[in-house]
Amino acid sequence: MGFGISKEGSAYALQLERQARTGRRFLFSASLPLASSVRRGVDLVSEKISRFSDADFSETELFAPVSYALRKPGKMLRPALVMLGAELIGSDPDEFVDMAAAAELLHTASLVHDDIIDNDTARRGAPSLHARYGPEAALLSGDALIAKAVGLAARYGADVMETVSRASLDMCAGELLDFQARREGGPVNVRKYLKIARLKNAVFMGTCASLAARFRHSRKEAWLYGFGLSIGVAFQIRDDLIEVIDSSERLRNGGSALADAPSNMVDVFARQFGVDKKTAIRRAAQLNNYFADRALGFVKSKSDREELEACAEFVRVSVG
Repeated sequence: MGFGISKEGSAYALQLERQARTGRRFLFSASLPLASSVRRGVDLVSEKISRFSDADFSETELFAPVSYALRKPGKMLRPALVMLGAELIGSDPDEFVDMAAAAELLHTASLVHDDIIDNDTARRGAPSLHARYGPEAALLSGDALIAKAVGLAARYGADVMETVSRASLDMCAGELLDFQARREGGPVNVRKYLKIARLKNAVFMGTCASLAARFRHSRKEAWLYGFGLSIGVAFQIRDDLIEVIDSSERLRNGGSALADAPSNMVDVFARQFGVDKKTAIRRAAQLNNYFADRALGFVKSKSDREELEACAEFVRVSVG
């Protein structure tokens, strides 16, 4: 499936050089609103993960750091995408709990390994896993999460496993490109940023959205993948904006809390276009909106679009 985003997204980003807006504020949705059946499926994923024991990870010594990594679930966006995809092809989301749990475990493993690479000492308001247990235990815990995810996903057959494997390889490639860019210290332009975002984050989200359709051989697989891919880029830019905006003040009246983030979309805009941080923030928000709109552009059916609009609005940064 070939949904290229880097070239088109970069062209759009370049247009933003001439479309600066002033006097705006930015709003972020805190939680993802879901239909009751999809929410129930996501809740079942959370319940399944919460019931893991040391028997699921061979030894108590291994389970302790693994359970620490899983103690604070995030937004559960990837399992939600799996469940949304199942709902949209007319399948019972409950049938895909293991698939969605595998997606969340792979995502968690990537965060554990990212924190080691980046030497981040905090994650979700607490010490990161490697800060708490040491890099060796953290590395092996990430590996254990991957192994458990493989076991869960294997229940859906070789085709699903191969699809998840390809997406995971892209995640690794994206993380390596990101690390190399930061290590080399050279400028990252919009095109390179979008390539990293696509590999590191968006491909996996596209895969999550389309996995149930792939398993059921549904014709909706292609556009569900395109939807999830664009959602993934919009979500990455959203996270970047949250990093540099004090969301409690919403950038009111020109006031803001800006942080230095060299690999952040905001910083990319500031360097490439030679604009100040506030202007760069506005343009990054516009690019986020472009990809949120693009995600919905893949959806042709009105009823399907209604189901997915809440997801698109969740990743969108509203410019008020």
